[in-house]
Amino acid sequence: MSIATDIPAADPANSNGRLYPWFVVLFLMLLLTSSFIDRTILSLLVKPIRQDLHLTDTEFSYLAGLAFVLLYTTTGIPLGWLADRWSRRWLIAGGVAVWSVMTASCGLAGSFWRLFASRVGVGVGEATLSPCSYALISELFPPERRARPLSVFTLGIPIGSGLALMIGGSVIQAISAVGPIDLPFVGFTRPWQSVFLIVGLPGILLALLAVLIVRETPHRLAKTAADQPSFGAVLGFIWQNLSVYATLALSLGCFAIYGYGGNAWIPTYLQRVHGFSAAQSGLFFGGSVLFFGVLGSIAAGWFTDRMSLRGHSNGFTATGMAYAFGMVVTASLGTVIAVPWLSLTLVSLSAFFSLTWAGVNVATLQTVTPVRMRGQVSATYLFFTNMIGLGLGPTSIAASTDYIFHRDTAVGWSISLVGTISMVLAWGILRLGRGAMARQLEAVNADGAA
Repeated sequence: MSIATDIPAADPANSNGRLYPWFVVLFLMLLLTSSFIDRTILSLLVKPIRQDLHLTDTEFSYLAGLAFVLLYTTTGIPLGWLADRWSRRWLIAGGVAVWSVMTASCGLAGSFWRLFASRVGVGVGEATLSPCSYALISELFPPERRARPLSVFTLGIPIGSGLALMIGGSVIQAISAVGPIDLPFVGFTRPWQSVFLIVGLPGILLALLAVLIVRETPHRLAKTAADQPSFGAVLGFIWQNLSVYATLALSLGCFAIYGYGGNAWIPTYLQRVHGFSAAQSGLFFGGSVLFFGVLGSIAAGWFTDRMSLRGHSNGFTATGMAYAFGMVVTASLGTVIAVPWLSLTLVSLSAFFSLTWAGVNVATLQTVTPVRMRGQVSATYLFFTNMIGLGLGPTSIAASTDYIFHRDTAVGWSISLVGTISMVLAWGILRLGRGAMARQLEAVNADGAA
């Protein structure tokens, strides 16, 4: 069964005008930014949460990775099934509302398990956004121009992570100076609890805006639930094209090990090794992620689209392999070099390569997937990439610090160890899969797929 089978000709949202598709992309990027602010802010709160709840690095890593990934991945698949059948507008709006409320509820947690449960809830809400957004954007743009808008959408990753670190550090410093706050109906909250309340509650407004802004494409409105394949048929299709989907999911999963693990522990590395305060580490690393991360995302999408327009079918793997090499040079060396200025320079530059290739990966996924299956395939793909990235990234770094190096100040060596292994694996996966990927993309382009 050809991957191009049953994909109608592209209808790049002609009836929506030229501006609306990009307006939707920018709004969805704003929602993704909000989601990454909510999930990233935790990395600046390692010290106070560990102190108040008496946790080890490994136990804290469960809050950053395992708690979030548990239902983010498992509920993502049924939500992807719904995304192919039900209103994506209401799914997106409902997801934003849920993750915002659950982020705020982290501010009410007074024990490890209550905080763990709230982080699980954040994952449930955020599981709705990506499958719906991938499918929606892919129906608004033709395949040869799809990498750029999906790269713009995934700009929400570096923007959200960067803003969370930059603003979060300043907010933490200001709230810590004030001390515990007595809130109506809540009572006294510690500074780190107040941060969650401040970050989470504004997201409810974004949920209302989603209802007003997002609408279905003409192609989607013409479909009925009876048109959609079963989940079993989707799994069968993935199995028939396993080399392509394994290359996509496993390579991005390896990038996510460092991306999520680095975001979780680099602020702590800056504090433990370089003597930064929480605010200073947030400003430094957040600013790096915001500036270099945006540049890296734009560059990846531009380069891949440029190669595609020139008829090259290996732009996806070429970009990914280059970014994997860049990560090893910057991130893995940066956290172990003893020269402070060189270490900080490389850590800052690593943000150019960290997860910024995700938009290209997602664009390729949408191009090789039949339009009727995009929601379910995207959710299945996200299940594996996030189980690998979120499930292994933060915890593998923490466990290396606790059980291999046995001292808190060795967190930089843990980041380097985990980052090097994951990037070498990503490079190897892309190298092995590039032939199959190039052939499938050529077949899709020859069939005029959407």
